[in-house]
Amino acid sequence: MDQDEIRHELEALKAEKYHLLKLINHDIRSPFNRIFALMQLIEMDSAEMSVQQKEYFSAIYLTVLSGLEMVQNLRDMRDIDAGLVKIEMAPADLGEILTKAIRTYSRQTELKHISIQLAAIDEPLTISTDVYYFQRCVENLVSNAIKFSQQNRLIVISARRGGELVKIEIQDSGPGVKMDEEPYLFEKFKKLSSLATGGEGSLGLGLYNTRHFARLMGCGIRLIRNGQLGSCFILEVPSA
Repeated sequence: MDQDEIRHELEALKAEKYHLLKLINHDIRSPFNRIFALMQLIEMDSAEMSVQQKEYFSAIYLTVLSGLEMVQNLRDMRDIDAGLVKIEMAPADLGEILTKAIRTYSRQTELKHISIQLAAIDEPLTISTDVYYFQRCVENLVSNAIKFSQQNRLIVISARRGGELVKIEIQDSGPGVKMDEEPYLFEKFKKLSSLATGGEGSLGLGLYNTRHFARLMGCGIRLIRNGQLGSCFILEVPSA
């Protein structure tokens, strides 16, 4: 097989991969959405459920939401690999972004009896970012914090200005990241040994996508160890 044939074969495989990811995004998302809608109808009569039935219902609910999130992460990865991510920088209110992320995952926190505390922000923090992709970064980190936290635990989100940067910290109360696994934290399809506490699924794409979006926007992302149980991720974004 000569170089032209190899190149043609690689292009065909690449096209097939993106076609498959497109099918996943559109065709697999649809049944998840239908299940989600049916569960919302069932929930209207939840007063008639037994305690055990409510536990089963919560587990199914978390599974469906987790499935939808995995489809979204596959879509993000497809856009990254295809070079379709177009960054449009603009001033944005950080408080609004953080509040929206907490609201987006309110159902998961309710089902897992987890609280999210947004620490008081002393001053209006306006950042320079792409609102959509920065929102995806924050949502991925909040989702991870919920996924690996035990019931009746607290997740703390705080933000402060540091020079020309604004630093956002997301501290969970899960098992934390093992030191020998840190080098693989942001790799594609790399799942670490910690297990989700509610049986949620993972493709190992959330942190990979997050770091890629962050770099394109001129942001930094890192994990810090501060002696507490759990993980603390820091997003650093330019101040507007």
